[in-house]
Amino acid sequence: MEVTPDRTTRLNYKVQQKILAARPVYEIFDETTGQQIGVARQTWLSFLRSTMHMEDMQGNRILTARGGFFDKTFWLEDQDGNRLVRLTRPWIALRKNFKMYYRDEEVKAQGGLLAWGFEALSSGGIFAFRFDKKILAIRDQFRVQVGDYMDWKHAVASALVVDRIFFKGSSCMCRLICCFGIIGILFAFVILSALF
Repeated sequence: MEVTPDRTTRLNYKVQQKILAARPVYEIFDETTGQQIGVARQTWLSFLRSTMHMEDMQGNRILTARGGFFDKTFWLEDQDGNRLVRLTRPWIALRKNFKMYYRDEEVKAQGGLLAWGFEALSSGGIFAFRFDKKILAIRDQFRVQVGDYMDWKHAVASALVVDRIFFKGSSCMCRLICCFGIIGILFAFVILSALF
């Protein structure tokens, strides 16, 4: 746990995608203890409408993130289907950004030039959470730092949505490795064909 100069307690969570899964599955870890505290699974029919369920380690559903057909607006719902958070992004923007409506207040975040990280602040300037994507990783992973203003479950689920909206839950390094792997296989096939 890290105490910052503004006297706000900030907790850190790590989210990483499982490599061997038939659908996108994310493991959620508390960085203080190193313990896995949850899992998020995209539903099987998410090609029609983006839906992801976040569960605790006993398999109990904590939250559901549900998006529209164009991934512009997402809702976070509790286990009873009550809407808690609305997260939306603009259709066109020079830099990646999003807005959330949380606790009857607007929370805004804008990424840097490369937009690998977002810091979300309430309209009163209170720190909500920070999302930092790991760029060079075989599997998709990112870190979420959460302040006192926001429940950790809501922050982590919002970060999963941000990853889904802007990065489609994929790691740049994983795509690079896959491309080089395919090129390598084709090259080996051509060489072996020439030798025999």
